[in-house]
Amino acid sequence: MNLFCLPYAGASAAVFREWRSKLPAWINPIALHLPARGVRQQMAPLHQWPALIDLLVADVTPHLDRPFAIFGHSMGALIAVELAHAIRQRRQQSLLLLCASGCEAPSRRQWNDGWLSSSREALLAELQGLNGTLGDLLMNDEFMALVLPMIRADFHLCGTYRRRDRAPLASQLLVLAGTQDKPHLRDPELLRCWWSEVSGACRTEIVNGDHFFINSHRQEVIDHLVAALSDASVASRCAIA
Repeated sequence: MNLFCLPYAGASAAVFREWRSKLPAWINPIALHLPARGVRQQMAPLHQWPALIDLLVADVTPHLDRPFAIFGHSMGALIAVELAHAIRQRRQQSLLLLCASGCEAPSRRQWNDGWLSSSREALLAELQGLNGTLGDLLMNDEFMALVLPMIRADFHLCGTYRRRDRAPLASQLLVLAGTQDKPHLRDPELLRCWWSEVSGACRTEIVNGDHFFINSHRQEVIDHLVAALSDASVASRCAIA
């Protein structure tokens, strides 16, 4: 199957660079490229959901010739939900598994549309709180001048995400959370709020690490993901039979 992979805010497809060598041969990881980074570095950041989803649907369409799943971490999990719904609506195809990693459930999110106009200090404080950027880079004015427009756009996307009432996705669900992440991102009751997003079997797994356990405990994440993909694949074959 194809596995579409979406990174967290401020990150690029390079987050998934080592995944291919760690996944079994039957899983084909396809890291999706977001605007203003990586191969799309020259593209302006996108801070509106419709434009971003249009871009990504066009990217995945050539790869919908086989069963697929979507993995997203943090902001990537929100994108994963919207991408799955868009594929269902526009292509009449459903994914086998949605993996939401390190992200608050759509029904629990709070509105915040102030990131595009927030101060540089507020952005830096948020980055420091996530433990995802090296301290010396935060103090590098030249580097931050390059990445802050992208980060503003990403934070705006997260802050202005609005859940819509739609039929649940016809897929299984894997929710991942870090043992040392912020409390609201690892609370078992809040994590179960994700379960209403799909109609299939759901599981929640707690991974060692802080918000960026996707990097610090990569193999643990991949092991949980492979197990869930295997179950989803078997369930799909049984349903067809």
